[in-house]
Amino acid sequence: MRSILREKSQDFFCILNHDKSHWLTFWKQYCQKNSEFMSGYAQALDLDEGKVASILKNTHRPFLDKIKQKNEQIKHLKQHAAKALNLCSEELELSKEDFVIYLIGALGIKDTISFKANDRIICLIDIVSLYKNGKIEELKDVALFVAKRARKIINEK
Repeated sequence: MRSILREKSQDFFCILNHDKSHWLTFWKQYCQKNSEFMSGYAQALDLDEGKVASILKNTHRPFLDKIKQKNEQIKHLKQHAAKALNLCSEELELSKEDFVIYLIGALGIKDTISFKANDRIICLIDIVSLYKNGKIEELKDVALFVAKRARKIINEK
């Protein structure tokens, strides 16, 4: 059985290896390097470079440090989410491979974002947003919700 849940959140926290004045440059490179799942992020949220720069300017290093540490402590939550999705594989029709869910680190604007790319739906779960909204512990439920919503959208076409 394929893994529907892809863990990519660690990549984002490399932003902390850079001086804050270079975060926008890092963001652009991060989006380009991860275009497979970040290609529709800015468009889905109607973000231009100015909005991204403003968000990054107002993001504080200690805040991202806390989220990075929390992200490293929640492997069990990620595993529970993956198992829950696999238990629903028939209902979600996972064998069709027409959607995928990525756990990412991003700008913390919205918990989940979905968009169509290359004949499938890409679903993003933003760890930064979940942390901001006190929903990290609900990761399993968020992942199931996103998957069910993606399946519903696909089946309605």
